[in-house]
Amino acid sequence: MENLALTIKYYFEKQDIKIDLSYDVVVYDDGNGTDPYIKYWNISYPQPTMEELEALESEAMLYYGRNSKLAELNSKFDAVLLSGHCMSSLGFVVDANIASVRNIDGLLVVMDSKDIENFCDYNNEIHALTRQQIETLQVEIIKHIQSLYDKKWAYREKINACETAEELDKIVIDFGTENTKYFTDDMKIISRKTSTNLIKDNACFAS
Repeated sequence: MENLALTIKYYFEKQDIKIDLSYDVVVYDDGNGTDPYIKYWNISYPQPTMEELEALESEAMLYYGRNSKLAELNSKFDAVLLSGHCMSSLGFVVDANIASVRNIDGLLVVMDSKDIENFCDYNNEIHALTRQQIETLQVEIIKHIQSLYDKKWAYREKINACETAEELDKIVIDFGTENTKYFTDDMKIISRKTSTNLIKDNACFAS
């Protein structure tokens, strides 16, 4: 049984019992091509038969495989959410994350309709933008972030739908390093109040 240690861990975990695999149950692999085996059983709980453990192995591998894949999903999502950027319809790349939405929201608070403000893009280049242009950026960034959440939810649904560990192994999680899609559709300007609600406590972008 190749995954004996993890199967034993799962066997106990299903019964809300925590064990130390370095002492309570010790699994050995002699390294001679044979399967691992239980060398020491130092816990008072009855030892299951190998047949019982073998019947549980695929379930255990699916359980731990799913947990691992979901952890990978959350880690990669958090990373892209912190460092995300996208191509704006204004012709340059902008930071596209929760912090950048807050920054733009704050900028719009102090801008009048006729003001021109310097805006630093993702590549640290300065652009003189009108309030309307900054509002356009605000909408594009929010849409980009929401698209990341949509992708995360799709991955999560796919992971939870897997019935075997082998299916999980085939899932490659990739949010991409940059979204270069231009926002060319007609977009309604989101008010400052709405954008604040979108980002406050991740109310809209729920994980």
